[in-house]
Amino acid sequence: MVAGGAFLMFSFAPPQNPNQNPSSLSPLSVPVSEVDHSKGNPESQIALVEYGDFQCPACGAYFPILKQVEQEFGDRIAFVYRHFPLRQIHANAENAARASEAAALQGEFWGMHDMLFEKQGEWSSKGNVKDLFLDYAVSLGLNKEQFLVDIDSSVVEDHVQKDLDDAVRDGLDSTPSFFLAGTRLAPNPQSYEEFRTAILRALGS
Repeated sequence: MVAGGAFLMFSFAPPQNPNQNPSSLSPLSVPVSEVDHSKGNPESQIALVEYGDFQCPACGAYFPILKQVEQEFGDRIAFVYRHFPLRQIHANAENAARASEAAALQGEFWGMHDMLFEKQGEWSSKGNVKDLFLDYAVSLGLNKEQFLVDIDSSVVEDHVQKDLDDAVRDGLDSTPSFFLAGTRLAPNPQSYEEFRTAILRALGS
C-alpha cells in the first residue's frame, strides 16, 4: 500500500526488556541457518532477510518489488523470510503464517508464501480462513489431510513463535522489517532502486 509516495508499515508494541540497548538492535541477532526459508544463492554470504506478516498490506505492497529484486540478484544473494505476525491487529496473520509452514512440510513454503500475498485481498477479512488456505494447499498439489494436521501442529506453532521471538529480540515493532548482510535497513527502502543500491553496496559493486 502506498500513501503519499511512501510505504506504510504496521506495528505493535513488543514486551520491553530494560537491559536492551536500542543502539545494539541494528545487527541481526539470529544468523541465517538451515532452519530458515531461503531461496536465491545458498552459497552467498549476503542475505536479505524479511520479517513479515502475510496479512500486512505494506508487506503485500513490497511483495512485487522483492520479486523484482530477486530477478536481478537471485544468483548473487540469498532471500530469507521470517514470520512476524502482528496478532494484535491482524486476526488472520497467525493462521496465514501456519499455513505457509504447513506447506513447507510438504516442500511448498515459497509456493504458499507467494499465493498468500497474491491473494491477500481475498482472505484478509474472512472469518474462517483455514478453508481458503486448504483450497490454496490443494491448488499447490499438497495432501490436504496432512496439511490440516500440520497447520495445527506444535512443530508449525513453534516455528512461527520462534521467528516472532527473534523479531522481538531484535527490537522490531513493525512489518515489514528488513536486514541486509546482517544489518537492519532502517528506514525501509521505498523502491526497487533503493533496494538495488543497498544490495550493490553490500556486494561491493
